[in-house]
Amino acid sequence: MVINLGLVAIMALVGVRVFRGGLLRGLSMFLSVLVAASLATAWYEWIAAALEKEFPAYAYFLDVAAVWLLFGGMLALLGAATAWLMRGDIRFAKPVEIGGSVVIALMTAWTVIEFTALSLHTAPLKTDAVPTNPGTSMLFGLKPDRCWLWWMRGSSRNGPFANPAYVFDPENDFVERHELRRAQLTREPSIILPGK
Repeated sequence: MVINLGLVAIMALVGVRVFRGGLLRGLSMFLSVLVAASLATAWYEWIAAALEKEFPAYAYFLDVAAVWLLFGGMLALLGAATAWLMRGDIRFAKPVEIGGSVVIALMTAWTVIEFTALSLHTAPLKTDAVPTNPGTSMLFGLKPDRCWLWWMRGSSRNGPFANPAYVFDPENDFVERHELRRAQLTREPSIILPGK
């Protein structure tokens, strides 16, 4: 329940922030979030594996750290680039501006929630902190983590930059692999973060 409420709070904050920026800035934010989250999800395992060689004591924290550092870094770069490119304002009719801003704010907030929900699987939390059993799901049954997995698998197989040699989660076992990893953490309770 705490995770669901946290996701709702994040969704509300992101949605309000993007809506207040207007339609054009909201659209650039949506595209930046989508690209940054997609690339961070696709690349974080490589980064975490490289860091684990240097910092083996922090192995359980490196996945979640890598995915969020990549996301934050890319989002900052893309945000700076779009701010530089969009120096002037484009005016839209009031109904288009408001309606478009609402739609873009919801799309951006949902994308952030999908990415956040997926990243929870990589965090060193208690086994039961992240719902994975059949019949349970995050965000009151909306399954944002599964939606993001679907997006990543599809875009890495069929997207414009797809590479058949590097399909994301080719065995469709991302959730199960990370659930097993969290179960292994129970044998090392000193490094588990609280889950509830």
